[in-house]
Amino acid sequence: MLTGPNASGKSCYLRQVGLIQLMAQVGSFVPAEAATLAVCDRIFTRVGAVDDLATGQSTFMVEMNETANILNHATPKSLVLLDEIGRGTATFDGLSIAWAVAEHLATEIRARTIFATHYHELNELASILSNVANYQVTVKEMPDQIIFLHQVRPGGADRSYGIEAGRLAGLPTSVIQRARQVMGQIEKHSHIAIGLRKGNASSNSVQERNGKSRRVSEKTADLSQLDIFNS
Repeated sequence: MLTGPNASGKSCYLRQVGLIQLMAQVGSFVPAEAATLAVCDRIFTRVGAVDDLATGQSTFMVEMNETANILNHATPKSLVLLDEIGRGTATFDGLSIAWAVAEHLATEIRARTIFATHYHELNELASILSNVANYQVTVKEMPDQIIFLHQVRPGGADRSYGIEAGRLAGLPTSVIQRARQVMGQIEKHSHIAIGLRKGNASSNSVQERNGKSRRVSEKTADLSQLDIFNS
């Protein structure tokens, strides 16, 4: 799993790995003092966002078609490079798809894979599956800016600095300030299940008794309503 800020170089890192594998396998030099690379049967990539409106395919459908092709044809000897799976749909849908795809690659196909994502919840997979490791593109955080270090190190990032990327792009100051207010409220009230590892983090559970199912309500925390208008 590869996490890190927007515009920090994750996609470049994926392309670099794919090119180095290809160059080494055709007998070319690689930009390194030394490298040990196993032979792969195919290089699969899912990088970038593009639609195909001429054939009626949205950006997300193109993404899903390409992902399906990878999952249906990759082998344990393949190199798979995935960038931002699940970003073209709703947050929960996208996170669920990304989790399931990563899990399938690790447990069923077992291909060598780099999975770049902003879904930091996927870092949890490293604590569940022995063949998954977390890496991050590092940054130096300053009081009013971030500095990209362009280094990949062990560990999972917990922030993407998307608002900072918007500031660098020139979004109005009022928009940036409001985005930070809204983000603070969302982070305060968000309860996206880091408990995905348990696989049953729901407010209701079904218990079997005398051959019949009965639903038992569990106690849930009393959550205050998210209010982004009075923050």
